[in-house]
Amino acid sequence: MYKDFEAQNQVFSGILARAATPVSMSFHGQTERAAGELVSGSYFRVLGVPAAIGRTVAPDDDTSVLGRPVVVLSYRYWQNRFAGDPSVLNSTMILNGHNFTVIGVSGRGFDGIEPGSVTQLFLPITMKPWILQNAPGMEEMTDRRASWLQIVGRLKPGMAEASAKASMQVLFHQIIVEEAKGPMLTQASEYDRRQFLKATIDLLPAATGRSFLRYQMSRPLEVLMAIVALVLLIACGNVANLLLVRAAGRQKEIAVRLALGAPRRQIVRQLLVESLMLSLGGGAVGVGLAWWGAKALIGFLPQSSTPLGLSAAPDARILLFNFAVALATGLLFGLVPALQTTRPDVGRTLKDQAGSVAGTGHSRLRKSLVVAQVTLSLLLLIAAGLFVRSLRNLRESGAGIEASNLISFTVDPSLNGYSGPRSMAFFRELNRELSGVAGVKSAALATNAILAGDEWDSTVNVEGYTSKPGEDMNPNFNGVSPGYFATLGVPLVEGREFSDRDTGSVMHKGIPFPIPNVIVINQKMAKYYFGDRNPIGRHIGFGNEPGAVADMEIIGVVKDFKYLGVRDEVTRQAVIPYLAVPFAMNMTSYVRTYMPPEQAFNLIRRTVAKLDPNLPVYNMRTLEETIDASLMNERLVASLSAMFGGLATLLAVIGLYGVMAYTVEQRTREIGIRVALGAHRGR
Repeated sequence: MYKDFEAQNQVFSGILARAATPVSMSFHGQTERAAGELVSGSYFRVLGVPAAIGRTVAPDDDTSVLGRPVVVLSYRYWQNRFAGDPSVLNSTMILNGHNFTVIGVSGRGFDGIEPGSVTQLFLPITMKPWILQNAPGMEEMTDRRASWLQIVGRLKPGMAEASAKASMQVLFHQIIVEEAKGPMLTQASEYDRRQFLKATIDLLPAATGRSFLRYQMSRPLEVLMAIVALVLLIACGNVANLLLVRAAGRQKEIAVRLALGAPRRQIVRQLLVESLMLSLGGGAVGVGLAWWGAKALIGFLPQSSTPLGLSAAPDARILLFNFAVALATGLLFGLVPALQTTRPDVGRTLKDQAGSVAGTGHSRLRKSLVVAQVTLSLLLLIAAGLFVRSLRNLRESGAGIEASNLISFTVDPSLNGYSGPRSMAFFRELNRELSGVAGVKSAALATNAILAGDEWDSTVNVEGYTSKPGEDMNPNFNGVSPGYFATLGVPLVEGREFSDRDTGSVMHKGIPFPIPNVIVINQKMAKYYFGDRNPIGRHIGFGNEPGAVADMEIIGVVKDFKYLGVRDEVTRQAVIPYLAVPFAMNMTSYVRTYMPPEQAFNLIRRTVAKLDPNLPVYNMRTLEETIDASLMNERLVASLSAMFGGLATLLAVIGLYGVMAYTVEQRTREIGIRVALGAHRGR
């Protein structure tokens, strides 16, 4: 729809399209994996990003498919990878096995429009057949219903968002009405057609970019912000208590100044200045600690082969916010002690009467502050305990997979220009080589990595089951090699697992390539569709439109295990043999070993290099590390809440100690008299 929007919209001064994708980059004989982005010719113009050197991708670069194999480097990548060498301009770079000409470097500070993801290479969108050459369902760039592009537009000056959305909805509805006349929709059920025609378009702010990482981290950071606010409140209460104690010791001085005619507001002003100096000094120290703390926070984020592009350095907004909070807390928690201190009983204070020096009003306020500190610190400790317990329960509940000594890694031969059949042959050889290496118990392959948020779902029809209108008929899918379930430690419940003989396929109506004729499902899917009946020998098929055929025979049922992440519920899962599919892009290999992870990592890299030394290996980790990454939010909240809970308790203890020490000091004369009269110390 990008071309329709670009040609027919009335509300945007410019529209761009982009799609992020990894690429294999080879330059002067060195091959590595880089973060690429297919962009329209309007991309840099709409965003207003100039070139640091050379030029950027222009409208003339995306007028014809495979017309101009050019590439633009990001400024960060140019500096880090090529040391800012201007001679890289007009040189040849090999991307996914094809020659591209470097035409420029994007402006400094621009890493793409997705915060938390750094784009290193920008390519014209018309080069897609070379960059995503084996991607199923993405061959046709003119398919309006293809959903591989993200579209961003810049509103015309003076155009309101509501008016723009209304105008785009009219255009969008015209397009889907036209699409509904196509063969795919005419064969759909009446319910599906109605739902398709009810589709709406939404406009979302894009000034700060669109980021899944931001969405993922928003809730944990909000929780941590609340915890930090409580710790700040405890610290401020502690400081207010100390200021009250200090002020009580200066009451004779203040009484003398008042007796000599000093204005009360002048004394209050002086005390507030002292309070502000303390708060601003603490704020300055806090900025220094924040620099280190921000780096520690970034360490919780999942790491990949490309940088996250997140800066740990506090910027002007952070410094201004820190200054405002320090100023506000200094004024707020310094004002009450200042007002209390400047209202002494001058006559009694000058006569040095201990009762007036201690001050019953001051005593009540100090005790209230201590009670509040202890209460808040206990609240934080209880919350931290609950977070830690939740994290422990999630880890102990497991994912239904035997995690010990299991390593996963990903390779993508298509990034090196492999065709579909050649990629399939490579994966067969890789699995054979890994399975035969000493120290490896078993190895298997999967098209989708488990517990990593990598989702593939598809609509199905089930033999003997009639779906209801609007029912979710989209189980999760995966394509795997023989031995996959045994390698993961997932037991078979009924039937059998895939074998090397499961290469049979059928042609399914509406799918342009053969599909396997056998399938394995999990217990949840078997229970959902078949109840107590035996599912072995029954059939499942892709699509749920009227007349859809169930042409894949169920040959096995495996025990339930988690698919997307440890915190997610077990979903309905269907697994097909990848050997019966005529193409392959990236696949994740699972290797169960008898050796330590570091030793196994080196062995795996040597095995891959033996088959193709120019093929990058990425996302290599143990399953325990994958589980930790899946529980990133829980680990972040549990760790930091425990730390802040301990800090809050320490502050409360310090505050309590200070009040008790001051109280004992004020009662020294009384205690001395009681001891002189025979009172025992233990009483």
